[in-house]
Amino acid sequence: LRRGLRRLRKWAIILLIILPILAGIIWAAMAAVEKAYSLSIDKISYDARMKLISKENAMRILGIEGSINMASLDTSALVKKLESDPCIESVHIHAELPDTLHIEVNERIPVVYVEQESGTDTGNRQRFFMDPNGKLFPVVEEYHSKFNAVPVWYLQPGDVEQFAVGATVDTDRRRPIVELVTAANLYSVIEIPPIKEIFRPKDWKIIATLESGEEVLMQVYDIKGQMERLAMILEHCRATHRPARSINVIPRINPTVIYASTPGQEEQK
Repeated sequence: LRRGLRRLRKWAIILLIILPILAGIIWAAMAAVEKAYSLSIDKISYDARMKLISKENAMRILGIEGSINMASLDTSALVKKLESDPCIESVHIHAELPDTLHIEVNERIPVVYVEQESGTDTGNRQRFFMDPNGKLFPVVEEYHSKFNAVPVWYLQPGDVEQFAVGATVDTDRRRPIVELVTAANLYSVIEIPPIKEIFRPKDWKIIATLESGEEVLMQVYDIKGQMERLAMILEHCRATHRPARSINVIPRINPTVIYASTPGQEEQK
């Protein structure tokens, strides 16, 4: 009986120690849950990689007005909402305690306008943007005002399965076009005037029309080398005061230049 009483006293002491600790843990957990449900996100940090889509536009897409309750926050749903805009490539959203929501947006970057070459015959002159990955997305003046001067690439029927927003241009077909625009952007507008139109009538052949009027014949390989030759030819034309009408930069040696005719002169090569 004495041993039993001693054991009972021992366990009673242990329980007296443990019970307050358990009660404290339960109270802290309940307080934390209650606090989480009462927390609201009052600050929104927003960053768009190219500064094309404003915070106001993003909030309008998300439908966010006022503060957001932490307990009801679903960042995955918010990401899907923003990525439903075809002008947006990817989105990252995360909440930071106690009251901040971070939103990072990667917009699609226009490389060229794309238009169906058959549009001149059919009258369907619908035009989209294409990003470096070949994705087609709409032209939105509010977003893309500083890209109005990008060249127009006239697509052939086999370049894309469906000419519509969200479609992707064939990799082999778009690669030299993206390389051409990228290489042209390395030169000043004095060295090489901006490209106005791009045609690819054959698998190996590119025809680019410059804003200054020259028509440039290229092949789909060695785009960088051909642009170097084009820059040298145009420099020669300026130095000799003989504007070119068409230039074939495919030959590495002795590329062909047809000069624009002037009054009293025949065209010269």
